[in-house]
Amino acid sequence: MIFFEVNDRSISIDKMNNFIKKLVGFSVGPVIGAMITFITIPLTTHFINPSEYGKASIFLLLQTIVGTFLYLGVDQAYTREYHSIQNKKHLFQNAILIPLMLAFLIFIVILLFLSDISLLLFGDEKFKIATILFGIMIIVMVVERFILLSLRMQEKALEYSLLTILTKLSILIFTLIFIFLLRRDFLAIVYSAIIGQLLADLYLIIRYRTLFKYKEFSINKKLLKRMVLFGLPILIATSISSLLNSLDRLALRAWSDFYEIGIFTATLKIAGVLSIIQLSFTSFWTPTAYRWYDQKKDIKYFKLVSDGILLCMSLIFMFIVGFKDLIVYILSPEYSDARYIVAFLCLQPIIYTVSETTSLGIVFSRKTYLSIWVGVVAVVPNFIINLLLVPKLGALGAAIATSVSYICFFIARTYFSSKNGMSFSVVNHYIVLTILFFTAIANAYLQSYLTLTNSLIFVILIILQASTIKKIFDLYKSEKFKVKNKEKISV
Repeated sequence: MIFFEVNDRSISIDKMNNFIKKLVGFSVGPVIGAMITFITIPLTTHFINPSEYGKASIFLLLQTIVGTFLYLGVDQAYTREYHSIQNKKHLFQNAILIPLMLAFLIFIVILLFLSDISLLLFGDEKFKIATILFGIMIIVMVVERFILLSLRMQEKALEYSLLTILTKLSILIFTLIFIFLLRRDFLAIVYSAIIGQLLADLYLIIRYRTLFKYKEFSINKKLLKRMVLFGLPILIATSISSLLNSLDRLALRAWSDFYEIGIFTATLKIAGVLSIIQLSFTSFWTPTAYRWYDQKKDIKYFKLVSDGILLCMSLIFMFIVGFKDLIVYILSPEYSDARYIVAFLCLQPIIYTVSETTSLGIVFSRKTYLSIWVGVVAVVPNFIINLLLVPKLGALGAAIATSVSYICFFIARTYFSSKNGMSFSVVNHYIVLTILFFTAIANAYLQSYLTLTNSLIFVILIILQASTIKKIFDLYKSEKFKVKNKEKISV
């Protein structure tokens, strides 16, 4: 059977279908994970008051901060080197070596200073078992990170998603056990998170144990040096980014109370549903973007993806804003103040996701040190606004600081990328993000005509992005036309 191509320059229908299939595959886990999160959040917030929830959030925050330093940026270097190294197992074992050694070192320190670490994590020296479990979790976090990265780079979308679901489901099951059978304080959240994560990661280690067979292992000093040099600037940038993501709760801890921390963190969990969408996209987009770059794809394809993601994320934002009052019913009446800050906190994952499509010039050029300046540009206004607003506005002030800093983050990331070979028009991006920010302000302060205001903003966003909708529709039509013509002229 012979097929005559209608247009050699157009994207083939097979490639387009494969593109969509992988995107959907990577999205299955995050979407189901989001559903599990929606079950977990009201379970905890209905039975655990905001102050106790605030205490648990500080522990989870410290876990995130430790994870930031743990990888030393080598995890990002692993994805950068993946398509350049033929022996993937050799690359995996060299990449995981340094972070794993560091994790064991931290665990030893925890054992040596058990009481002090318990006091730091939980505010009391008596929680030693939980502290030891925390140390074990740090080790398995490293293993989980590199196994999942390996699956991402192999573009095993469905397998990656199923493993993500397993972790979320494990945590949910232990949350149910602790809340309904054992206790209803902040330790219920802590224990369910630790034990659920450990069991899911144990399954992961057993399933992919062949990756850890070091019979033919050899240290590649040249490769390690290259990955460390690539990763260290990312480590600094990630540390700044971690500070950026932590300053809100640290500021609330310093200048407010556990109630405000609880409200802020619970709302952040709702916004975290968007973060799961962000994760599903980046899990798919990172290997795809690298492959396109190696194939020297025209920049118009990168721009189309960027415009499409901007459209999708802005529409999701408006959907959440329109139904924000439901958050009160999801969380419980004790968390009613969440309605005023949810729009601001949703901007964080939205802006980050869009920036993943406008900042590729930084990683493609290997100038990862630029990410340090991106972080600085974002952290400075974050600190200043938190300092000015948190003492007066509490969680609302912290939410405003977070959204403003992420707008600065997007501007800096996009600017440095455009200066390093990845330049396309982002004027519409700036206009849309500005509108979303003022929408968040309106939903925090307007009491009347809010539905009308949101409806008008929705229409404006559709008009502004009409060209993107047309391009996507035209692409779909051209592919459909191409398939019909293949069927007609096949022999």
